[in-house]
Amino acid sequence: QVMRQNLTSILIAFCCLFNSNVISSNPTTWELYFENDTVKIEYTYQNCDFSSTSSQEIIVLKFTNLSEETITLNYETKIWHHDKEITVSKNSEEFRKNIKLNENQTITTNCDNQWREHTIFSAFIDNTTNEKYVSLTKFELINITISND
Repeated sequence: QVMRQNLTSILIAFCCLFNSNVISSNPTTWELYFENDTVKIEYTYQNCDFSSTSSQEIIVLKFTNLSEETITLNYETKIWHHDKEITVSKNSEEFRKNIKLNENQTITTNCDNQWREHTIFSAFIDNTTNEKYVSLTKFELINITISND
């Protein structure tokens, strides 16, 4: 009973943090996260088959190079699970990311492709009951820098 109440509170908080229409596995609904003259970063939620008993819900990112040059995008990920920030100092490399984009290229991360390390885990989903066990309460991409190659 307490677990269910906690889960309900977490889900309500999660829905308040993120627009509730984003919480789906429909990868065509993208939310703009960051944009400048050179790059656009969008995100959405996607379910990945994890095992026969459960799936993972992840945040997938879409990076678009808006320029006519090849660039390297660098950023760090800050994540909060159950309202506690996961400390990055223990394993900072895991949270520091870079991705190379050719001119006007768009890269979309997902469960299986070569850019899957850019995805962010958000929840487990029971395959039988479709019950979602959300642990991610917030994420931020910080120290976003762009260098020309």
